[in-house]
Amino acid sequence: MSVISAAAHQRGQKFAGFFGAAALAIALGKAGLVGSPEDDPVRPLIEAVEAHTVALDRIGRNLNQITAAIHRGTVPERAEAVLDRVEQAAESSYRLIDQLLTEGTAHGS
Repeated sequence: MSVISAAAHQRGQKFAGFFGAAALAIALGKAGLVGSPEDDPVRPLIEAVEAHTVALDRIGRNLNQITAAIHRGTVPERAEAVLDRVEQAAESSYRLIDQLLTEGTAHGS
């Protein structure tokens, strides 16, 4: 068993997952730190932002579908309700970004 395989096994990870975590640590400039990227206290925030981005992408696809239906001369039954939800999501997104920027500035990031 190689040193890398042994370290992956010790962490309960497969070789590829361990290798990916190590590459991420290097990319983030944390290669010399003890622990892995999973231990990074900012990781939950990053995962939340990634999930938020996926949700916004889904909203974008819905908007494209509504726009295509309107161009065909039909207005989907729930278009108005969906557009209201999209507006709420966009406002929430901007509030989140503002909050993150404010907190990041307050913490010296």
